[in-house]
Amino acid sequence: MLQLNGNWDNYGRFRDFEVDAIVVDENASYSILISTIAAQLLIDTSEKLVEIKYMVNDNCPPMEIRNDMGVRVYMETKKENKNLGSYPLCISVRDFNMELAITNDNTSAGSYGSLKLLDMSSSPAKEEYQTTALYALVKTVNGTSRQHVVGSMVIPKYCDPTTVYTPKDIQTDMLSEHGVNLSYMQAWRVKEKALQFLRGNPADSYSKLPKYFYILEETYHGSVVKLKKTSDECFLYAFVALCTSISGRQHYRPVVVVDGTFLKSAYRGIMLTARTMDAAGTILPLAYVVVDSENDASWKWFFEQFKQAYGERPSMCVVSDRNESILKATSIVYTGMPHSCMWHIWTNIRSKFKKGHLQLHELYFATARSYTLDEFNESMSKNEEVDPRVKSYLYDIGYHRWSRLHATVNKTWTMTSNIAESLNAVRASTDHIHTVLDGVKGYIVCLENKKCSCGQFQLEELPCAHALEALRHRNETYENYFSPYYTRESLLRTYEIPVNPLPDESKWNVPQHILDEVVNPPMGDKRQPGRPQKERYKTYDEIKSKKYKVSCGNCGGEGHNKRSCKNAPKKK
Repeated sequence: MLQLNGNWDNYGRFRDFEVDAIVVDENASYSILISTIAAQLLIDTSEKLVEIKYMVNDNCPPMEIRNDMGVRVYMETKKENKNLGSYPLCISVRDFNMELAITNDNTSAGSYGSLKLLDMSSSPAKEEYQTTALYALVKTVNGTSRQHVVGSMVIPKYCDPTTVYTPKDIQTDMLSEHGVNLSYMQAWRVKEKALQFLRGNPADSYSKLPKYFYILEETYHGSVVKLKKTSDECFLYAFVALCTSISGRQHYRPVVVVDGTFLKSAYRGIMLTARTMDAAGTILPLAYVVVDSENDASWKWFFEQFKQAYGERPSMCVVSDRNESILKATSIVYTGMPHSCMWHIWTNIRSKFKKGHLQLHELYFATARSYTLDEFNESMSKNEEVDPRVKSYLYDIGYHRWSRLHATVNKTWTMTSNIAESLNAVRASTDHIHTVLDGVKGYIVCLENKKCSCGQFQLEELPCAHALEALRHRNETYENYFSPYYTRESLLRTYEIPVNPLPDESKWNVPQHILDEVVNPPMGDKRQPGRPQKERYKTYDEIKSKKYKVSCGNCGGEGHNKRSCKNAPKKK
């Protein structure tokens, strides 16, 4: 759509225009776009200059199309909404000999210079003019104006969210392509400006949260959506758990994996997530929380909202890294619930005990995954042989934090006493009791109770290898011995409520009191220039554990190396 013969008001809006339309290929050049518009509107380009602008959103001034790059930017923007009325081109026509005065929008101290519009009928002349004009423009302006100019040039690089285009890349491209030298700080601000052109002002996003949450609740009935603010209306926490995940909570195992990740936005924040696994082994999101910072209070609030949404289920377990705030919060909100952090403890072992860490990797996970006490003790002894310090370190943490044994102990020992009673009646009833030889070891399988002396059957609630062998011996199908969590029926019920898309924002019907609600950005400074932090903040114990002494590769002792080791065998 073309909007022509209108006027730009003081708010950057095109008013009192007429309407026309053209068809342009998405790969069209600037010259093709100009000639197509001129042909449709009967403009003589030898005497008139065609100025093309369009609005990206209400948060940024109109974008002007001056060259091929501008056309590409527009086409990428247009792909978001290809309806005729979306992103109309606002056409202004002026005399060709008019001078374009470029003024700084932050000062009234005068103009930075002017560029005389020339006859650019030939393509080489046009390209030379564009390069010269761009160089002159970027060289003569500074501060915010330069950020606007260069920011509009790099917008295509950020249309695809998966594209990585760093300030260093901006520096390199501007120097090689246009001969303009930018400092890293200037390039960083250019990137921020380009992202603002595309996504709007980050501060405005917080003010949209009330109406967005209102629409979520209206669209997905039964969802739990919470917004918490400070006393001065600043954003603090936000919680979202959709009804589709809540409704299926009885059909997947009560194991919840929680973690936090830093947000790469203008305002520092952290997203806390809770996930589980469905019957098919697919990761299922349960809840998302955005907080201003990761601490005891934020995690406690997270689990309080999570408990309200999902309740407390029997045998529920939380899996996380060894974050003290998570451990505290779960112990307060879910009293007595087991907590596992197997993988994160391994990363601590790897950094703390460098001697033999390659051997320790296999042994540690074999210990952590032991189903029986005998297996556990055997693997722990092997860990001790590689490095004696590992055993005491793991015991100090508590095996219930990282080993299957805590679950196996609660189930296997009860199972063992039951089998002991059943063994006396084996001769009388052998339908459900089987002894299965696995190498030189014998395992007792009780199909009626769905248990095996190896511990795996009752812990994972799936037939182990010994149970499968017993079932094959009986010529019996194994589907009846699965936990209901692994059935096709549970998988279908987990997703029985469809996730319909939200309506377009223009169709939202939001009450006025929701629109009037104020949500300011989080308190504190905005994110500083430079690469954002990728790792979470470490606890004191983890920081201290990294400050290890030099370890001897010969004897394992600390404070010396192989060369100065006094325990090394003397050479003959």
